[in-house]
Amino acid sequence: MTQHSSPSNPPGSSARAWIARAALLSALTVAAGCGSPLALPGSVAASANSGTVATATSTTAGNDDRAPADTDSHDAGQSAASGRAQSSQCSSVQQYGITFAFDRQYPCGRFANGDYWVAPAQGSLGKVKIVSISPDFSGDHNGFEVNPSRVDRHGFDDNAVGYDATLVPTLPYSAAANQSIVKAISLADDDKTALDTAAVLTVLAAAPPDDGSNSFRPPYFGRNKPLYSVDRLRLDRLPAYAALPDMPSLSALSEDYARVQLDHQLGWMADQIHPKQNMPDYGAQIAIDAAAASLRLMVQGDAAERRQLAIHLVQYGIDLDAAMQGGLHFHADGGHRHGRKLILALSALLLDDPAMAARVRDFQQGTFQEDDQLYVGAGSGTVLFGSQCSAAEYWENQNTGNGSRDCRDPYGYIDGGQIPGDYYQLCCTAKGYKAAALALRLMPQLRCIWTDDRILRYADRWVQHGAWTQPDPYQPRGNGARDNNPADGIGRWPRQHGAARDDGYYGSDFADAMWTAYRAQASDTYSCP
Repeated sequence: MTQHSSPSNPPGSSARAWIARAALLSALTVAAGCGSPLALPGSVAASANSGTVATATSTTAGNDDRAPADTDSHDAGQSAASGRAQSSQCSSVQQYGITFAFDRQYPCGRFANGDYWVAPAQGSLGKVKIVSISPDFSGDHNGFEVNPSRVDRHGFDDNAVGYDATLVPTLPYSAAANQSIVKAISLADDDKTALDTAAVLTVLAAAPPDDGSNSFRPPYFGRNKPLYSVDRLRLDRLPAYAALPDMPSLSALSEDYARVQLDHQLGWMADQIHPKQNMPDYGAQIAIDAAAASLRLMVQGDAAERRQLAIHLVQYGIDLDAAMQGGLHFHADGGHRHGRKLILALSALLLDDPAMAARVRDFQQGTFQEDDQLYVGAGSGTVLFGSQCSAAEYWENQNTGNGSRDCRDPYGYIDGGQIPGDYYQLCCTAKGYKAAALALRLMPQLRCIWTDDRILRYADRWVQHGAWTQPDPYQPRGNGARDNNPADGIGRWPRQHGAARDDGYYGSDFADAMWTAYRAQASDTYSCP
């Protein structure tokens, strides 16, 4: 449960700026000897702002900020052993200002999301020797990890809670197959996150099919490195609603998700390792971004651009799925932890992966904030807002303003929080829950994985009515005493009944427009694949 005095967070600076964010109460360069320019995976070239570039004309690391041109001019030579075209060779790779330098040239390439892979060379004894990673690790900043496997510790920056320098390997490092090297660049003087950006280099046993251009990057978390083919994507399952005016572009949304979504730590502290250039720090913005991007994927658009956005969103889901198998959860915590369940459900559905779907569907109650913060009130029979707290914790907040500000009503009559229809309910969850509920209605097969309809009922009630505080037999600041004085209305917050209808911060104009256009058309009849 959150103990913070304010849910406010400063707005980000990426293409996510299209999605409104308000607060309450307060490159790839293949360097050094690549045989030929690497083709950008997929049909959509990187933008000039993507921080990626691929060159193959020099044995000296390059620093060209131009986007790579689409090309299929990989080495034409054939491997005598396999009969397949040889992969490009790299003695270093650079992505988003991070350079991995090797002791020799190794086979290398890029996955469908643009991240690099590298594989052992002949005579390298099955290893890839990394001699340096820049910017250099200082002992406190610019850290890196191999196969991050802890959800309560990290090796990236000592300004982030949970920092553990022992998780940072010593260089040179001989990387074995099925290892993900996650490197961060630190950010000074930011009160929300300690990291500016991060990148993932994956070491494989051998070059993947199509040199990786048709494969998702394996999850960066943990030791299990499944290699999903992009051909598995069931894009035919996506609806194709008619376009609306002033939509965010598919390419801009793809750029938002192109960099690794470093999201494997527990609690609100996870915000501190969300790299500023990769993703928002705060869960409320993560949630509305995920819902808006999912909704945009359900609208008509260029097929190649829709595919590329689907690749980036599903890559996020693959990473989350691995971390959750390693102990990650998203228990309710103010506005910090929602939005991930939708990404996971969408990924499982588009990958047609029953095992992933089962892991989303069968996680114990409370694993996801959306399930933990919405419940059917025993007194009202209405889906209410509020995280699990004791009666003592609830009344401490009601009487003093201290403690958790998203506690549920222990009697199940009214919305929780310090003031119903305010604080975390208003600022940091209402709009995200509304947009996620719409995504579930417009692509109802997602509900086969989500399985619970509380968010659907809650969103409709919030839009149509607002906060719920009546009837309520308990008196304000009464520690559970009944209210027998009708002079100021019966109940704790009678004047808040209906407050903040369809209001909220951390919203999306596009998601709101989609609701207006399509909510009434959504059917409750659906079948599961």
